[in-house]
This record gives sequence, C-alpha cells and structure tokens, in this order.
Amino acid sequence: MSNDSMPLMTVFDGWEGHQRSLVDALRPLTREQLAFRPAPQLRSVGELAEHISQGRLDWFDRMQARRIPKPDELTGLDNPHETIYEDAPALVRHLETSWAVVADALRGWTVADLTATYQHVYFGRTYNISRQWTIWRIMTHDMHHGGELALMLGLQGIPVPELGDQFGHLVMPPLAE
Repeated sequence: MSNDSMPLMTVFDGWEGHQRSLVDALRPLTREQLAFRPAPQLRSVGELAEHISQGRLDWFDRMQARRIPKPDELTGLDNPHETIYEDAPALVRHLETSWAVVADALRGWTVADLTATYQHVYFGRTYNISRQWTIWRIMTHDMHHGGELALMLGLQGIPVPELGDQFGHLVMPPLAE
C-alpha cells in the first residue's frame, strides 16, 4: 500500500483513545460537577464538553463529511430547548455522535484526500482550507480543551487518570522485543 492510499485512521491512530478518555471522564459527573466553572467568564465543564463535540461537527460539516447528524439527533433530550450542559448522558451521546463523524471520515479518507480543499469565509475574507489543515485544527482543539477539562475536574478534586496522569493516552505503542 502506498502512503497516498493509507487510511487517515492509521495516520491519526491514538486520537480515538483521547475520545474514550473524554467520555470516561464525563460519564460519572453530576450536574453540579458539570456546572463548575473556575471563573464567571469561563465555560463550565459541561459547556466545554459540548464545545469539543460541536467543533468537530461544525468543521467536519464544512469538509462535507458524511453522517453529520441533525441537531435533534444529538442530545436525546425530550425537550429540544433543554440544555445538555448539565446532563452527563447527553454530553456523552454528543461526544460519541461527533466522534462517529470523525471516525467515519478518517476511515473513508486517505492521505491523498488531505489535499482536498473547500472555501471558508472568515471575517469577510475567503480562504481555501485543506482537509489536512482542518483535521489538524480539530485534533488540537480536542487535545487543548481535553486538557482544560482535566484541569477543571482536578480543581474539583475529581480524579481523571486517563486525561490527567496518562494525558489521554489509552493507545499504547507496541513493546520492544
């Protein structure tokens, strides 16, 4: 297999482990823990988790990835106006749904597909954005905000070994022989 035909899931091996770390950290949280914010002007834990998943959906939609869900498919809440910020199961579903979009694209696209571009208007200027640029942006977005989540949970005394001590690394490299 040439490098150009290599699936992006191989190139970005390990990102899925970070996704699992995010979900594992959020799943047991209470409403109060999700509502925690270290300062009034900063996002709460729940808002930050939703921001991670929404960022994935927004940017992968711009790249015309398949399987972008409709907003009412994301939360599973009875009331579409109800917030998911303090609902751990809804946040987990949102992260899992957004990860399914990322994983589907990474399985379907190859290294050669990284050069595909789309136009994006930002502050009145039009840019040609590559899939490579966008995927890098979203991966670092996940890592950056995952670190914020680890810190915010740590400030509450909540242990998050996967996001904290292990830095979101659930995928171990092969042992040397």
